Amino acid sequence: MKNRTAIFILFTALSCAAAAPVFAGAGKDGGEFLRVLQSPRAVGMGETGAGLYGDLLGAVALNPAALARTGYSEAAFSYDSWLEGVTSQQAAFAYPLGGQKGVVAASVSMLSIPSIDGYTNNGTSAGKVDAGDLAVGAHYAVRLSGPWNDRRVGVFAGAALKYARESLDTVSAGTALFDAGMLWISDLPAGTLCLGLSAQSLGGGFKFDSVTDPSPSVVRAGASYIVLEAGDPLTLAVDLKKPSDSGTVFSGGAEYLLRRAIAVRAGYVSGADLGTGLRFGCGVTIKMLQFDYAISGYGKFGVEHRFSLAYKFGKPLDVTPHLSLAQEKARWKVERARLLMKENRYYEAVVELDDAVSLDPGYTEALDLMRRVRGLVEVSK
Repeated sequence: MKNRTAIFILFTALSCAAAAPVFAGAGKDGGEFLRVLQSPRAVGMGETGAGLYGDLLGAVALNPAALARTGYSEAAFSYDSWLEGVTSQQAAFAYPLGGQKGVVAASVSMLSIPSIDGYTNNGTSAGKVDAGDLAVGAHYAVRLSGPWNDRRVGVFAGAALKYARESLDTVSAGTALFDAGMLWISDLPAGTLCLGLSAQSLGGGFKFDSVTDPSPSVVRAGASYIVLEAGDPLTLAVDLKKPSDSGTVFSGGAEYLLRRAIAVRAGYVSGADLGTGLRFGCGVTIKMLQFDYAISGYGKFGVEHRFSLAYKFGKPLDVTPHLSLAQEKARWKVERARLLMKENRYYEAVVELDDAVSLDPGYTEALDLMRRVRGLVEVSK
């Protein structure tokens, strides 16, 4: 426990020390709205996600390969209350095809801007002008390699085809764009390591009249490490991203998931032109329903709030021998029992193991551990 706590403190310190500021100038690319992260989980963890999985909105925005880890049919919706009355919304739906066929998904995102005052070339008022942006996407991800008996780990790949359009009053510009990503996940003795690489919004530019603005492409590399602390998963993540029109940005963050139900998140983004770059978030999971929230500060411009709601439905895809909620909870109970046994709290360990067997009667590891701990109880009497 002490070693893992020290690792976490060291990880946080290195994240802050490595965050050399990179100040970007005015955006030079079109379709900047595509760079707005809609996932509160990713934002709350310092806008990381290229090397993460488990978040539908994060996979759509940061690395399509992560979709291959989707075990349920899932629908998600996000709402972003941005600055100066600007809002954005995104809806996504993912559907596992079963077997080794992969996962398909669809997404639509919109950015809404309050009406602004318009003027002619000679300064005469032209009334109110409306503006807005829209993007729709089709996504696909599949596992390329890995062990036959556990499809949670291995090498995953994903891609997306998007159409994005910007509108200003009576004129608009649209283009087709492409995303691609890879994700490698491996179980280590002490935890799970994930490495990811992705590129978003590759393709043609946005042409208004005779001027074409380049596409807002971004290349990302990310890593995450998941360990159990007090029986609950602690995720540490770092990302490097390189937008096409500015310098490299570093981000780091952490998430602690208490009893698989309550998530607490914090992170940092380097080179913030506004605010400190700190990000915070939280989440609550109730059975198949998940609510997430993130907050970002932008100095004198105020704060930005992101909300999302996701729902899993249908039967779980057989991507792992223990993907049902009851079975995952049984494994959490067993990990909790192991920690209690190390502290010689055998009676409490028996209670946790009883719960694990009730949740998953065929869980042989829990049954074997139950026989062992009952023997220890007899010896300790």
